[in-house]
Amino acid sequence: MGSVDIDFKRQGGVTTVALYSAEEVALLPVVWPSVDWRAARTVEARRRSPLASLDPGGYRLLLAGVARIARVGRAAVVQWRRRCDDFPAPVGGTGAHPEFDRAAVLAWLLAHGKIELPSRLRRAHS
Repeated sequence: MGSVDIDFKRQGGVTTVALYSAEEVALLPVVWPSVDWRAARTVEARRRSPLASLDPGGYRLLLAGVARIARVGRAAVVQWRRRCDDFPAPVGGTGAHPEFDRAAVLAWLLAHGKIELPSRLRRAHS
């Protein structure tokens, strides 16, 4: 994922804005099931978006986060790590609480059929 800097000049200077692929955007409801996506799509002008409450540093996942996205228990993720040589390696955390790169985990989950892209995106790319 890349980013661009946008200079708003009079409104507060430069803001860095993350860039996302169509796949990443399509997976948002899978990755963030706690968000009311209908409300996010229909937020009125000058109202706070439900997306404002998302953790901006949420690019790393603990085992429980991987489990939540895949809709399985934490034990299933532990087994995937043990049995699948290609499961993403931790990028931080501790031995007891490893952290994984969100994009790498999503790619692995998609490649192994643990999650699916929403049907809208599949049709758009076929």
